[in-house]
Amino acid sequence: MITYQSVVLLSSDIARSKQFYQDLFNLEIQLDIGALVTFVGGITLWEKNTAMPLLYPGVKEVSNPEKPAQELYFETDAIEEFASIVKNKQIKLLHDVDLTPWNQRTIRFYDPDGNLIEMGESMDHVVKQMSKSGLSPDEIAEKTWMPKEYVSMVLQSG
Repeated sequence: MITYQSVVLLSSDIARSKQFYQDLFNLEIQLDIGALVTFVGGITLWEKNTAMPLLYPGVKEVSNPEKPAQELYFETDAIEEFASIVKNKQIKLLHDVDLTPWNQRTIRFYDPDGNLIEMGESMDHVVKQMSKSGLSPDEIAEKTWMPKEYVSMVLQSG
């Protein structure tokens, strides 16, 4: 049997990165063995100095590309409050709170090692807000690109 365990991010300063993820996302540490820290939920930090010789023998430095081809994705129903925290901590932004074509508000920013992170409103929250504004389930499905069955399920759950 194969089971997913974790995404592993290489960190140039494990203490700084651990603090970043704990402070910003309130992540609980599952395992901390110094050069490797795993958080509950599937994010692992691995010290570059330890990882590099094992992953890329003989290579001195591997840097993140200017435009990473992956991102970590989180959700909150308090996007404005979260964005305020990111800005107050002076974290480098890819973009401020923005509206996607499917009407979800998101903010994207970088961790201390240049990994891209997205924080978005949950689609349940988006659907409920649209319903409160008077849109019908069919209109919500069209505006969010969500299946009508999903919209109905969210609205029925309260």
